[in-house]
Amino acid sequence: MTATATRKSVGRCNRVVLITVAVMLAWLSAPPARAVAPPSINPGAVPPDVTGPDRPLEQRRVCKAPLTVPGTNFHDPPWGNTYLGVNQAQKFATGAGVTVAVIDTGVDPSPRVPAEPGGDFVVKDGDGLTDCDSHGTLTASIIAGRPAPTDGFVGVAPGARLISVRQTSEAFELKESPANQNDPNASAAAASVRSLARAVVHAANLGAGVINISEAACFKVAKPVDESALGAALNYAVNVKGAVIVVAAGNSGGDCAQNPPPDPSVPSDPRGWQQVQTIVTPAWYAPLVLTVGGVGESGAPSAFSMHGPWVGAAAPAEDIVALGPNGEPVDALPGKDGPVPIAGTSFAAAYVSGVAALLRQRFPELTPAQVIDRITASARHPGGGVDDVVGAGIVDAVAALTWDLPLAPRTAPFVVNRLEPPVPAQPPDHGPIAAVATGVTAMLLALGLARLSARALRRR
Repeated sequence: MTATATRKSVGRCNRVVLITVAVMLAWLSAPPARAVAPPSINPGAVPPDVTGPDRPLEQRRVCKAPLTVPGTNFHDPPWGNTYLGVNQAQKFATGAGVTVAVIDTGVDPSPRVPAEPGGDFVVKDGDGLTDCDSHGTLTASIIAGRPAPTDGFVGVAPGARLISVRQTSEAFELKESPANQNDPNASAAAASVRSLARAVVHAANLGAGVINISEAACFKVAKPVDESALGAALNYAVNVKGAVIVVAAGNSGGDCAQNPPPDPSVPSDPRGWQQVQTIVTPAWYAPLVLTVGGVGESGAPSAFSMHGPWVGAAAPAEDIVALGPNGEPVDALPGKDGPVPIAGTSFAAAYVSGVAALLRQRFPELTPAQVIDRITASARHPGGGVDDVVGAGIVDAVAALTWDLPLAPRTAPFVVNRLEPPVPAQPPDHGPIAAVATGVTAMLLALGLARLSARALRRR
């Protein structure tokens, strides 16, 4: 073999080794492919009915109050009421005799939002009738705010009884950071999930016929948290205590990275479970709960509304009008650059909770699954069918109350079995680094052997 041929052979060997090393590094650094399935439930993991925070919290932000944009006219009903047919629906029911628990940031009660104390999971010994964020007050007013002669606002179910359960607040944070920052179960989101589980049990035990949860916790598929208590609490509230649970789909941003649409090349997965990248809880417990996405006044889906195979229906979520702490209409929240219009799937869920209260009055014999079925079966989908953005479509309150629909099964099809909690995450080790080092060492050794072989050939 000539020296030129030998050099070419060694060059090819070097390139192969370098390419192999690059492929190994890419493979070791790439996230593993995962497919998520609907959550299962362990009915034996119901948490105790005990109020108070999961871990000590302290207030680190000032409270904020909603605003009114100058020049706003509240004489007419909010567009959301008109869009859903609320005024016509109230000819058939007002929610009288139905108790709605609002698990939120608390409620500042007023004559138009006469919420009753339901407990506090933010501060010890609280009663739920303090709202530092205004979020819970706005939500409660959409569900069951009372009318007044001075404006056109009225809640969807003004005859319903409101119970406020304060479970969260953006103004409060954990006093101490978790010891293991890499353990998802030690995060603030996981702590909120645990307290939400107890809040659901508490609301159900207070006799709520409808439970509104206008909050969402998001985590990556690769980093799930232990939700055994939450799943058990939802199952207890629905299948033991008979409550209809309506939840928000969540708003994109931060930890809530938008989920991609279903892959049309996989017809066996029409709702896109295999494509899910962000889990939204408690939204993903549908059909045990009714998950509500958001739309604007044109009917187009709200850009911020989280997508997922768990979305069941949609309702107004933009340019929201509600009642503030003093019982007067408001339409904005304070922002960095001035007033910001009220928006979010929280308020879409509130609209649907109000519709659920109307149905519970008109059809008291229906189970939670049958109430949810009436809402989704009568919803308006622009293209027909069901999708991951608006579910079965935009809710129609009058249709839900009046259509002659076949009676759905008494319970929703849901996997209820023993589910072991995930193993707590271990502190980071150097396993991947060691694997890369080992692989690189092996490649370098191979490269060295190749060079020795080349030298031997040259000496022949």
